[in-house]
Amino acid sequence: MDPVEKMMPSGAVLKIMPAPFEQARGLFQAVLKEIRAVEIISDKLVMDLYKNLLTSSFSSKEVEKWLWACMVRCTYNLDGKGDLKIDASTFEPERARGDYITVCMEVARVNIDPFAKSLWSEFLNLLPEATSNSLKPKQETTSS
Repeated sequence: MDPVEKMMPSGAVLKIMPAPFEQARGLFQAVLKEIRAVEIISDKLVMDLYKNLLTSSFSSKEVEKWLWACMVRCTYNLDGKGDLKIDASTFEPERARGDYITVCMEVARVNIDPFAKSLWSEFLNLLPEATSNSLKPKQETTSS
């Protein structure tokens, strides 16, 4: 599997190797847990929704744990220093800190997208059945 290359705001090059199934699934489940806690109100501003989703996910120790498990297979090359594995020291330089959120989002996207796409597909398959069942009149039961 070839890495996904992304240019970061600092000019660094991020190379993302998809994580093994267990780590990618762990990240997906942790993000789902955080998303489930965000209330979606139909007339809520889109910015508020995104703010709540992002702050909930970025403040979650569980999401962070799985995200780092996925990031260890990625490399980050700032200022032509070579493709260095991402670790705790990667974002020590102030210039690199500006890339941290973007790196997290890109690594999450590569590892979560396959799960999210199939989950969305299954949801869309179930939606017509759920909608039609909710529109059916309730049958009254009689006691004998």
